[in-house]
Amino acid sequence: MSGSTEPPGVAEPMLVYPEALTGQDVEAYLDLRRKSAWFESAGQWSTFRGPKAADALNGLVTNDVSQLRPGEGQHAAALTPKGKVLCDMLIFRMDEESFMLTVRNSCAAPWLATARKYVNPRLAKVEDASSTWVTWMVYGAHASRAVAALGGAEHTVDGLGDGIVQALSEWKLWHHELWNIGPVTVRLIRAPLMGSLPGFILIAEASDAELVRKRLETSVPRRGTRALWEITRVEGGRPDWGPDMDDTTLPQEANLDTLGAISFTKGCYTGQETVARIHFRGHVNRRLRGLQGSAPLPRHGHILDASGKVVGDVRSSVISPRLGPIAFAMLRREVAAGDTVLVSGTDGPIQADVCELPFPE
Repeated sequence: MSGSTEPPGVAEPMLVYPEALTGQDVEAYLDLRRKSAWFESAGQWSTFRGPKAADALNGLVTNDVSQLRPGEGQHAAALTPKGKVLCDMLIFRMDEESFMLTVRNSCAAPWLATARKYVNPRLAKVEDASSTWVTWMVYGAHASRAVAALGGAEHTVDGLGDGIVQALSEWKLWHHELWNIGPVTVRLIRAPLMGSLPGFILIAEASDAELVRKRLETSVPRRGTRALWEITRVEGGRPDWGPDMDDTTLPQEANLDTLGAISFTKGCYTGQETVARIHFRGHVNRRLRGLQGSAPLPRHGHILDASGKVVGDVRSSVISPRLGPIAFAMLRREVAAGDTVLVSGTDGPIQADVCELPFPE
């Protein structure tokens, strides 16, 4: 590696640089911050149903699902027995005896295997619902107006449209309920997945997917790409399972505590001992932070401090139209916000400034 910053004895990583944005992605980014855009989902749904569904689920995840009322939801994670992140998830309570959960496709199989292993089927039944539901997201500065337009609200003549927009904008985070889009009933969820930009998740039965998709295409002109979602996810400080955390990561290392995905007052769950010990008696030795680079930052690149010591590595990396090259970095705790570090690059070291997450507006 030309101009390598690697110290002796440290293996060179396989560097992966973020792709340059297309002109269309830049336009979509601007639309997202001024208007709205819709996205295809990369999640997979499962369900918990039964007389003890809340108790069974509570024994598997970091947050307290027993406190949820029907129509509410939360962010949570499932851990290994050693307290590492098996997957993170969004959980929604449908009624007293049923929950819906969505996880990344990449960790759906281990999640379902773990749930079926530990949950007594007489107490709750765990089902893979990936073929039942199709999911989209609508986000942006005017996401409420975009969702209202899906149901034809913008075409009303009695002022009801503005009332619907206002009502949607006032929904509490994680609130969900049934919602009509033309002749189709979907479940609409207010979910804080894009930092300061508001938005909603839409869940429809697979048989209604084509109609909902057509409504999205005609009512929300801008379709967001995966690249656009990644930029806004990183700007908003939300780690993703796979690139930013995995089953070698403690939940506090990935900031799941500050993101509201961990309850420190609930009862026992798999991996709780490790999480509680860190919270009440100690600290993690590394944590996910932000980097703002002088050039695109390669994923897997080693991060060195001023003395040349390796203090972390680059995780998700994007090029923001607003902030330039930014990335998540798993950094040792002694590295402070405001410090300048060097990232190993193919053509030499890249200077970057450390910041707390989320990135500044």
